[in-house]
Amino acid sequence: MKIAKDGIRSIVKVGYDGRVYKTFRGTDKEARYENEIRVLKALEARGCEIVPRLLDSDPDSLTIVTTNCGASAEATISEERAAALFETLKNEYGVVHDDPFPRNITYHARMGQFCVIDFELANILEDPKKRCDGDEARRALEWCGLTRMGRRHENNQDALSVFSSAMGWAGSAELSGRQSIDGNGLIFAVSDGMGGCAAGDVASSLVVRELRRFLPAMMGDFHGATDPEDLLEKSVRSLHDYVTRVGNRDSRLTGMGATAVCGLFYRTRMTYAHVGDSRLYKFRDGELKQLTFDHTQVGALLRAGKLTELQARIHPRRNILQQAIGGGCQFVHPQVATTSIEPDDWFLMCTDGVIDGLWNKNIDECFSDAQRDGSSAEQVAHRILDWSVKESGRDDTTLFVIHAHREE
Repeated sequence: MKIAKDGIRSIVKVGYDGRVYKTFRGTDKEARYENEIRVLKALEARGCEIVPRLLDSDPDSLTIVTTNCGASAEATISEERAAALFETLKNEYGVVHDDPFPRNITYHARMGQFCVIDFELANILEDPKKRCDGDEARRALEWCGLTRMGRRHENNQDALSVFSSAMGWAGSAELSGRQSIDGNGLIFAVSDGMGGCAAGDVASSLVVRELRRFLPAMMGDFHGATDPEDLLEKSVRSLHDYVTRVGNRDSRLTGMGATAVCGLFYRTRMTYAHVGDSRLYKFRDGELKQLTFDHTQVGALLRAGKLTELQARIHPRRNILQQAIGGGCQFVHPQVATTSIEPDDWFLMCTDGVIDGLWNKNIDECFSDAQRDGSSAEQVAHRILDWSVKESGRDDTTLFVIHAHREE
């Protein structure tokens, strides 16, 4: 490991996997060790994304393991910008840093933002936004996955999967269930195949099957992932290369491809990756938000405000993909991002069979009614599936409905 800092109060090392190991020493080392753990847990519970995430801790050696927030920005950030970051910590997340100066600011190149480090003497105030802390911050997921073949196909060209990751191997999970995501996370994936009756079926199956191989192999234990966005992006690129190679070896599969949308749910965050026009939505506090953007020209025009939702839905080129897993694409540039998970958040991960039948306002209605009536994830999933098939049903229709809860 590389030594990043060797001081009186601590020694900081960076491992080959990017994780940061900070060992406390000197005066009051036990108190400072416990305080930094306490502060980092509070910041994670409050949804702060400009600080390291605590991955592990060892009370015997007084060592904490965190994610890597990049290189020191002391020489590049202005004192005014640094002061604004510390004010954000205080005013939005209720944490007062004991040493509010540029030496405790880093720059995370992948995230494109400055971060704050070293909280061993920081103070925790009351949460300004009254979010949950401590044990109440633990999350559990309730989910239901469903699929139904459309009228225009002889077989179902969609595929879906849910699994966990431990020691480099995928752990199976049922398509419907409930589980804590505090100690280990869950990965959900949906894919829509294309390329003919046989090839589309093969492509989507390969996407969800091989994701179960590539991602755990790169990640190891879910809770030890230092940069889940990077791991997910690499996994999706590996999927693209693999599906392309399989298609090139068999003339019956030439040109086959598939969409992919997948999400890694762990603790208070969900990291997702997306290629194609399958979608991921989040519903929070009565508002539906589409997290992914369609990799189509029509989707780009819609985002730019040059088309209405109605015009996009009836556009003759609405299903022409600019990116896909395989499908003759030379390269893929997956959309990768992270969002917070709050209790009572709802998520919908779906293929375009759902979108063919339902407008965004219909999906919003399903979640609004569920929140009002206390419906289960299974009930909402069946409602969305049945409604979308009734309104269209030509294409295969596949979805996951995921509901976040406080862990009991």
